Amino acid sequence: MRYLTMMLFLVGLAFAVPKAGTPAPDFSLPGLDGGKTYSLKDFKGKVVLLNFWASWCTGCKAEMPEFIKLQEEYKDRGFLIVAVNVDRSPEKAEKFLKGLEELTGKEVNFLVLHDGKKEVIKRYRPIGMPSSYLIDKDGVLVKYFPSSFTEDNIGVLKGAIEEVLR
Repeated sequence: MRYLTMMLFLVGLAFAVPKAGTPAPDFSLPGLDGGKTYSLKDFKGKVVLLNFWASWCTGCKAEMPEFIKLQEEYKDRGFLIVAVNVDRSPEKAEKFLKGLEELTGKEVNFLVLHDGKKEVIKRYRPIGMPSSYLIDKDGVLVKYFPSSFTEDNIGVLKGAIEEVLR
């Protein structure tokens, strides 16, 4: 029985989301266009919303228009959305974003990175898609959001952002 308890504990640790108050796992990922590679360290001094998404995710489709508004609202206050796409093919993500721009009539105004090998998402271990992590100016995890944002619940995220920007 003790062996089973220990195994369940270790499995739980393997799938545990990084905790608030701990340093956010660093990463190195290319932009969706395959150009410049970015690291979390590149954003030191900014409040970052790190979002994991995929083109097949319905919750991701719901929240992306809100992210365009959110980035516009907070861009001059040291806030940046970094959206990490986990599709194998960057073409699917590009098609998704083109459709988003057509839907909203606005260009995507946040940074989009590509994690086709799913190396970074394994470090963050989200329990669902989409998932977002609010990271402070020093690279410390502030809050984990395991679901999508919509017009109805975006206020929760805005409140957390306001608190971290103070």
